Amino acid sequence: MSTTRYLIFGDLHGRVLPAFRLALRWERAHEIRLDGLLQVGDLGYFPDTGRLDRATARHAADDPLELGTSLVVEPNREADELFHGSDGPPPSLWFTAGNHEDFDTLAEREVGGGCRSSSFAVDAYGFVRCIRDGRVETLPGPLRVEAVWGIDDRAPNARRRTPERGRIRDRSLSTLAGTAFDVLISHDGPRDAVLTGSGSDGLGVLIGLARPAFAFFGHYGSRFGRVAVTTGSTQIYQMAGFEMRRGGASAEEGSVGLLTWENGAGTFEYLDAAWLRGFTRYNWRHLPI
Repeated sequence: MSTTRYLIFGDLHGRVLPAFRLALRWERAHEIRLDGLLQVGDLGYFPDTGRLDRATARHAADDPLELGTSLVVEPNREADELFHGSDGPPPSLWFTAGNHEDFDTLAEREVGGGCRSSSFAVDAYGFVRCIRDGRVETLPGPLRVEAVWGIDDRAPNARRRTPERGRIRDRSLSTLAGTAFDVLISHDGPRDAVLTGSGSDGLGVLIGLARPAFAFFGHYGSRFGRVAVTTGSTQIYQMAGFEMRRGGASAEEGSVGLLTWENGAGTFEYLDAAWLRGFTRYNWRHLPI
């Protein structure tokens, strides 16, 4: 069986085109074709800027990159050049929903995507796909990727004012407990994995029962690293947010990593921090790919 490679991204909060351009630049720098991109929620899916949630609107007032999904939901010159450029298309991106998304529009897209498919396109080009809550999508490898939407709302320090579809659902967790998959992507992490009193007990139970090879999550800002919680043999990694706000406005250390998968097993490593520093909010549009 062939080796497949996926870049894993942390929270994007609208930075969809920058993520694709970084992936294309990584391919060029390493002369390796990626098989796909995975993203751990808070894509920042707000096609209609009039429907922003309060936190997104606050950040967008100072940072237009927060509104980046508007550059992929309708055809436009900038996206055309990226998705239909002379160097070929970028790899597709599959994501799970976080707590900062337009869930009503996601629901409309989900219905339009048909009930049989495990994922559905949310952009005008077919390169950005949301994996349905509690479903497993089989990607090249084969790599079986399972998604859990939302964040925990029951832990002592959980956020209580979260939209209903932005909360982890027991039904999704129980459905998956007896399902075989290789990678879990969720927005929140297991209980106490990052902060005491935060995270999901249910996610920890799911990982312990299903025992995927890897689990990736975001949600906790600039923190990243392998999580030391007792969940059997699963390797659990937290992804930092990919926001290009800190350290010279470059892509943050720990915000992107490489998953290499072959013969039912894999390895993961965060991308080199020095390489990421060359990709900034000021040059991402202009770097050669």
